[in-house]
Amino acid sequence: MKLKYIFGLVLAALMAVGCSDDNTVDPLASIAIDQTFVSIPVEGGDATITITAQGDWAFDKVISAGKDADGKAIFTELPAWLTADKISGSAGQTTVTFHADATEAGREAELRIATGTDRQFIIVRQGSLDASEATCADVIAAPDGKTFRVTGTVANILNTQYGNWDLEDETGTIRIYGTNDKEGKKGNNPIDGADGWGFEVGDVVTVEGPKSTYGTTVELVDVTVISVKKSLLKVVTPEQTVGIEGGDIDVKLAYKGSGAYAALPADCDWITITGEDYVAGKATLFEPNPADTAIVHLRIAPNASNGRKAAIDFSSSNASTTSTITWTLTQNAFTLPHGESADDPFTIEEAIAKCIEIGSTSDGVIYYARGYISSIKEVSTSYGNATFNISDDGSNDNALTVYRSKWLENASFTAENQIGVGDEVIIRGKLVNFTRDNVNYTPEFSGDVFVVSHKAAGPGSRLRPFTADEATDFIMNNLEVGQSTDDEYYIAGEIVRIDSPEKNLFNAQYGNASFYIADDEDPANTQFYVYRTFYLGNRKWVEGDTQIQVGDKVVVCAKLTKYKDSKTGDIIPETVQKATYLYSLNGKKQ
Repeated sequence: MKLKYIFGLVLAALMAVGCSDDNTVDPLASIAIDQTFVSIPVEGGDATITITAQGDWAFDKVISAGKDADGKAIFTELPAWLTADKISGSAGQTTVTFHADATEAGREAELRIATGTDRQFIIVRQGSLDASEATCADVIAAPDGKTFRVTGTVANILNTQYGNWDLEDETGTIRIYGTNDKEGKKGNNPIDGADGWGFEVGDVVTVEGPKSTYGTTVELVDVTVISVKKSLLKVVTPEQTVGIEGGDIDVKLAYKGSGAYAALPADCDWITITGEDYVAGKATLFEPNPADTAIVHLRIAPNASNGRKAAIDFSSSNASTTSTITWTLTQNAFTLPHGESADDPFTIEEAIAKCIEIGSTSDGVIYYARGYISSIKEVSTSYGNATFNISDDGSNDNALTVYRSKWLENASFTAENQIGVGDEVIIRGKLVNFTRDNVNYTPEFSGDVFVVSHKAAGPGSRLRPFTADEATDFIMNNLEVGQSTDDEYYIAGEIVRIDSPEKNLFNAQYGNASFYIADDEDPANTQFYVYRTFYLGNRKWVEGDTQIQVGDKVVVCAKLTKYKDSKTGDIIPETVQKATYLYSLNGKKQ
């Protein structure tokens, strides 16, 4: 910032030398301004400059609008908070009036004025850019643009090249997005580089920078580090994830306080501290005050339910301070075998195979299967149940009988038209290979049977996929900007353009592919964007898989979204990343 002001003073000095008393502009400087810095009060108001030019001029860039990930300046138009009564003019003298409404935060823009190939610069500031002492909660509640000085503990380091990390105190957590190194440079490994600050998780750091909000993340951007206070404690063991079977693990700590201690959350009765061991550090000529070592022994109980996490606090103290580091232990969720949950149901082919394996007497296990109704024998409103067949493709070949099933949530059927041929359903119940006189075997759901989910056949179903045009209309007419569907839909079309590294391949880094599809009869006007789709079988693309190319016929299964491009403002109907896969490629399914 200081260099910027020095530059402005140099320009002002040059203009004073280059302009004669009659206000003519020196031939070497085709544009001049009477001020290189103007200020608008924080309560709002105006500021005026005079531009003297030999030809047409215009504000063409704002050069203090931030920097990208590579440290390059981002150029935009005038910032939203600042207006000017003129943004261009012709030869001669022109008065320009800037205006800004009241603000709670100090803010600044550096503007560039151009005529031909010559440039002049002016800084417009509103309010003060001095930092305010604040907590994380204060920063979260404050407006964007205000500069803060915050002290907190390094909770998590996300990126060392640019210095992205999380700072927390007793009031909350904020993201630090960009850290200057000791030389004031950006993107220069400010944490662990040659001119880095050398802080680690657990250290107490004071930083200063302006607030910004990215989505729901509150950030201080391109901060200056004021001080680093090394922690008395370091957790040597990385954060752990344990299996459902549980077991014993050790957590190793290095500490310089009078001991190291672990505190379990009150609701974590599935973790027990079984003991601690201590090893004193050995002093050397180079390290007269070495860290001691503590090993905390934890016992984790088996898990028969959902995944769970524990935030365990480790601390060490001396006479003047206490250092605390929160260390996360995760235990995997217990998952039912394939076919025993609605989230992972059998195909009908798999369910029939299970029926044959079980035989004519139920094994008592509750199973789930997904299929399409191929025929309906009866819907009884008197008894509140229905008997029908389901298959993988909606045909009566290789069908499974659903015998006297209840409706959704085990309620009674109340109308015959609640189900129809072609509807997609997930069924829950016991499986048997039913037999009469040991002759006729019928694979079926029989016992404790009801419909778990139901999707009526129609546009967007597997038997009747959307066209590209129908998918676009559905999204535009039924979703708000930024909203996504909860259900999956099928979209069929022909690939007309591929958005992948080599234009005919998947993206090897992410194992997915992006492309545009269109309806056969009108490929020019009905393009629909398929974003980052996985391969057949809903898995990542790998070498050896069939590559896509323009002209391929595809059916995609996906959740849908109405996406807004943050740069252009365009509304784009498309599929949801990580919720999209190829159901078929040129007729091939998997």
